[in-house]
Amino acid sequence: MSVMLPPRTFTILHTESSLGWGGQERRILAEAAALQGRGHRVLLACDPRGALYQRASARGFAPVPLACGGWSGNLRAWWRLRRLLAEQQIDLLNTHSSLDSWLGALAWRSLPNRPCLVRTRHLSTGVKNNLPTRWLYRAPAAIITTGEVTRDLLSQRLGVPENRLFAIPTGVSLAEFAPRDKDPELLAQLQIPAGVFVFGTVAVLRSWKGHLYLLEALAELVRTGEPAYFLVVGEGPYQEVIEAKVRDLNLSPWVRFAGYQDDVAPWMALMDAMVLASYAHEGVPQALLQAMAMGQAVVGTTVGGIPEAVIEGETGLLTPPRDGAALARALRLLRDDEAYRRELGRRGRELVASRFSLEQMAAEVEAVYEAVGSTQ
Repeated sequence: MSVMLPPRTFTILHTESSLGWGGQERRILAEAAALQGRGHRVLLACDPRGALYQRASARGFAPVPLACGGWSGNLRAWWRLRRLLAEQQIDLLNTHSSLDSWLGALAWRSLPNRPCLVRTRHLSTGVKNNLPTRWLYRAPAAIITTGEVTRDLLSQRLGVPENRLFAIPTGVSLAEFAPRDKDPELLAQLQIPAGVFVFGTVAVLRSWKGHLYLLEALAELVRTGEPAYFLVVGEGPYQEVIEAKVRDLNLSPWVRFAGYQDDVAPWMALMDAMVLASYAHEGVPQALLQAMAMGQAVVGTTVGGIPEAVIEGETGLLTPPRDGAALARALRLLRDDEAYRRELGRRGRELVASRFSLEQMAAEVEAVYEAVGSTQ
């Protein structure tokens, strides 16, 4: 009679040198918590000046301070990582951003008894095809990407073996992002009349998130006598540019800035359509998946991994990047056909539940760890 062995548990160390708080950092923390919930010992090493360090501490982790920057700072971080890998008996080292991936790979390489090295590539941006970069991406036993586009890029450009590449989109909590009604108090707070069409976007305010093209779309709707309200959720370095564009186009009566919101679901629920107009860098964006999980109609661009979730005419609408007129047409369609809007939202939630849940992401990452960790 065969005996079923219990699943192997690992000691996992995630590293992150970024100071910001966006989709990448959110995924790291969600993934760490999910893997910890599945019985693994999970450690985080990140910069104490960064948002991830503070958020991880609040979630009950005890993150290891890993301050990077400058030759001396990076040397100290490398040495600290090297000691951490040895002293904590790490089974799997999972790096994320470029700097911590270099420091982690070099610390890993210097040890006689090495843990398993894994890299997660979150963005779909290009990579240099040179000897150091090829080594950085070929050294890990596995590369996890947040979308198929990035996986294919690393295979074709850098020659990373396909059996080491795993596309695992970021998962969404179906409980946190469940369908809900618009909050009348929030609408009143924003001075948006009940019953009017509202579209919005949730993103860090960066140039490549495409806010200016959404303002062009709004201007087109207003120009043709079809005003709608545009809700901007997020903060970032591009805010002054966006606000200046609002003034230039005389759109102040129809634009609302909500700022950064830690609990974003109530604000998404105000939107009849959630739009992400990015023209670069996207994997499969969390904000779109969250809106789809809530049963919201979504509009995305044909950039990065967005079309992996937003299937034209089935789970949402797609437009070319940098095309305000196309965005206006998509928004007009959703505004004028409520039944179609609701049907897109229903199909979107079904897709997220079947392919992009937090539980599925954790299970797929765990399967990668199991596959590569068993060879150690």
